[in-house]
Amino acid sequence: MYCRGAAAVILTYDVNSLQSLVELEDKFLALTDSASADCIFAIVGNKVDLSDDCASPPDENRPEKAVAGCSSKVRKQVRVEDAIALYKKILKYKMLDEKDVPAAEKMCFETSAKTGYKVDYLFETVFDMVVPIIVRQKAEGPPQTVDITDYKPAKRTKSGCCA
Repeated sequence: MYCRGAAAVILTYDVNSLQSLVELEDKFLALTDSASADCIFAIVGNKVDLSDDCASPPDENRPEKAVAGCSSKVRKQVRVEDAIALYKKILKYKMLDEKDVPAAEKMCFETSAKTGYKVDYLFETVFDMVVPIIVRQKAEGPPQTVDITDYKPAKRTKSGCCA
């Protein structure tokens, strides 16, 4: 995993597995160190299609699938409040002030990659926030990337012991 200079980081966990949220924090919090200073973070709970939480609003693209088969679903283990707590922990870890970044409620999502539930909304929201950051970064100076097209390999010299 690599995100040097990233303008956005999307951290995803399984809403039906508390362990996935714990592992997300344990394994990937330090990954955020290499992101840009003004990077935005989105915390995304996935697999809502598998949970028994049928109170969620139907997807406007698939209203007929919103409540079908609720009795065969698994119990949701991670609440939105848990994701908001992780988001706030990231802000604290990054030493960011909550008033200078998007509100936690705007940056914590629940989606279903399988059904597409709120996936477009997630990416549209992140995109709308990232574009101004990228425009500002470009105006401020050179990118934080390395141009390898001008790479010239060093001349090899014969080693004394292996010649």
